[in-house]
Amino acid sequence: MANLKIELRESIKINENLYDSYTKTTITGINEVSKRIVTVPTTESELIAMASASIGAGTFAEKDVRYIRITNQSQDFPLMLTLKNENNNEFIYKLDKESSFIYTGERDFIGKGIHYSGSGVINSLDAADNVITGVDSSYENLGDLVNITAMASGSTQRITSGSVGSGSKVQCNVELFVASI
Repeated sequence: MANLKIELRESIKINENLYDSYTKTTITGINEVSKRIVTVPTTESELIAMASASIGAGTFAEKDVRYIRITNQSQDFPLMLTLKNENNNEFIYKLDKESSFIYTGERDFIGKGIHYSGSGVINSLDAADNVITGVDSSYENLGDLVNITAMASGSTQRITSGSVGSGSKVQCNVELFVASI
């Protein structure tokens, strides 16, 4: 088993004042990593699927996933990500060019005389179309993340004018990184 070290750094200087930020964390017990680059067209395509037990290329055991990073490597176009849970709730997120989206699963907890196994991406997402109320530690409306889909997004004017390269072919190269226990 290995440790996944994650570091985020922001650095900016405005009017001679620094507003830097740095945070890091370590996810322990990682024994499987999937890293790949896929080309996403303007039609919705499945990037990642979750399963309760069986795994395969692009399909991961939902209870074991601890970290997902999706990076849009396109210098020209944003990427539309759709995350869906087992209750058919979805939310869509516009990931800008040259940007990343991170989704973490629940990790194991060991401390203060307590040890429980994290549940990965089980019960980690609610995207109902109503106001969420009564949220506390026993919030019961979370569903298991079941898949993430994506499609490249470009303006209709740029696509039809051919100014996006080869006619109407808008694509984004996307790097996927998934770490599991």
